[in-house]
Amino acid sequence: MNSLNIAFSAGNAALTWNAIMLALGILVAVVVSGILVKKRGAYKDLALDACIIGIPAGLIGGRLFSALSGKIAFSAFFDLTQNGLNLPGALLFVGVGIVVWLRIKKIPIEGALDLLMPGAFFGLAVGRWSDFFLCDGLGAEVGANVPKFFPLATFTPQYFTDHATVAYAVFFLDFLVCLALGVTALLMKNQKSGRTFRLTVILYLFAEFILEWLRVEWPDVGVTREIVFGEVRFNQLVWMALLLFFAGLSLYRAKHPVTAAVPEPDEEEPEEAEEQPEETHAEPSDLETVHPEQASDAESSEEAVEHPEKAADGAEGNAE
Repeated sequence: MNSLNIAFSAGNAALTWNAIMLALGILVAVVVSGILVKKRGAYKDLALDACIIGIPAGLIGGRLFSALSGKIAFSAFFDLTQNGLNLPGALLFVGVGIVVWLRIKKIPIEGALDLLMPGAFFGLAVGRWSDFFLCDGLGAEVGANVPKFFPLATFTPQYFTDHATVAYAVFFLDFLVCLALGVTALLMKNQKSGRTFRLTVILYLFAEFILEWLRVEWPDVGVTREIVFGEVRFNQLVWMALLLFFAGLSLYRAKHPVTAAVPEPDEEEPEEAEEQPEETHAEPSDLETVHPEQASDAESSEEAVEHPEKAADGAEGNAE
């Protein structure tokens, strides 16, 4: 572990900056999504429940795909001391877990995902800075005669021994992509259900497919990561498979749009509905206190005032 990644240590235990950035990214995702859910009047626990479901699902998916790609051994699946959390696998399991939960709760899936997208991308943008402290998510080494500007160029594992070797920061490009998609999802209001979710996810998958070619596995400069065949990598196959799936989903939804756009709140609306009958029953209760005899006397007195001639004729008739 490089000294850059240690935030606090006590004996053999250490709090790392990359863990702090990942936790901060989750917090940003929950807070932003919670604000949007409250503002747009949706299911109030949507953001928190999605976080509770997504964290363990993402951990399982990330470790599983790391083992499938050969980055860690299957025997080290539960050994969290070994660094290995595959990003596409983690995001895939997070998405599947949340969709299954939404299905069980009978919440409109694509409408809910539209609300979660801005927070998810802002959280990913913050979480990408964990690679800075891990000296991961790097590109090729910056040449000796090339200007080295942070954050386009950043530390490598060798830098802490030779104080000279720096590499291009691919994770910073990833950060910019996530930040731009978060802003895009935030500005896409009043769209058809699922359009925000599908568009931003497709753009993200395409960007990740391209950026994967720029990443280099350090400390061996120039060694590609998890090559499957030719120059295609395991992660790129996953990104491309997901990209084709969401492209097909978008074409299908273009012909079969979803009607329910926003998940309905579960508790707030019934409380308001209960208050309205109380107000409507207030006026009839006052009317019920008037007795029928009093009402007839009042009506006859009004007629006497409005038609004095009829009242006089009625009085003569009674006298006869």
